[in-house]
Amino acid sequence: MLTKVSNDGFKIKRSAFGFVFFKFLPLALPLARDKLCPLPLANLPTLPPLSPVFPRNTIRMKKTFTILLFAFLGCLAKSHACSCVYIPTFCETITYGSTGQIPDYVSVYAGTVTAVTDIEVELLVQETYFGEFNTGQTIMLRRGGGLDCVLPLDNFEVGGTFIIASDQYDNTWRLSACGISYLKVEDGEVIGPIAPGVSKVSLAEFASTANCGNLNGGNGLDFLLKVNPTLTSHEVNITTELSSSVPIQVMVFDAAGRLVHQTKEPAFDEHKTIVLDMEAWAAGVYFVRMNLLGRRKTVKVVKVGL
Repeated sequence: MLTKVSNDGFKIKRSAFGFVFFKFLPLALPLARDKLCPLPLANLPTLPPLSPVFPRNTIRMKKTFTILLFAFLGCLAKSHACSCVYIPTFCETITYGSTGQIPDYVSVYAGTVTAVTDIEVELLVQETYFGEFNTGQTIMLRRGGGLDCVLPLDNFEVGGTFIIASDQYDNTWRLSACGISYLKVEDGEVIGPIAPGVSKVSLAEFASTANCGNLNGGNGLDFLLKVNPTLTSHEVNITTELSSSVPIQVMVFDAAGRLVHQTKEPAFDEHKTIVLDMEAWAAGVYFVRMNLLGRRKTVKVVKVGL
């Protein structure tokens, strides 16, 4: 170990450890910052490398070390809050930084909450607007804690319907706390900060919202509900590809608008078939109306005589 006397008479010890520490700590800090505090948390400063020679002024040396140490500890501290760009609307959030298009890692769904736990929210997807196709499937949304820029999902209650923008990580899905990553659906209308100047739109028209990226949609119920055959002399079967059980109401009207049959199934899923026995009905046109997850689908069925 070498000992050197500085200009102010203060003895500074130079060792192999000290040389490496002060030479490479400023270079390692940005790497640690990016790994441990990934964007949008990465707000720690990037400082210029120190000279491999100890600073002659010991005060400067102490200040530099203190800045580096507190910056690094600030990243690890549990009290460190999420820090990111605030984006005021859903459509601006999902297209942010992507020239008006939705990035490939984002999926946009409409779905209903079917279960809630302390760590996750179970969402039954009714419509896939963008990304990985999950219509009819159940996905798990992870609750965040605020420090990781993931929403805690406190407003997600069983039975509630939402449109979400999410990304998948380790078999769960996350909603970002940066910007607006979900919208509430009530009575067939999407409500909330949808796009600049738009706070309400019908669910059927949501996919065509201006300046909302390359959304697709409109065929969710066609996937969720199937009615076959539509030309029959005997019976009609109603099936679904839903993996989770949900209640459904079925009503049948004749051509004059009279209610001729109705039934409710409290636990309708891919393992259940609703059978409409039409054998005794008069020949003619009938309309099968199905209410499922707050949405309605009507299918025309023709009963023919034997």
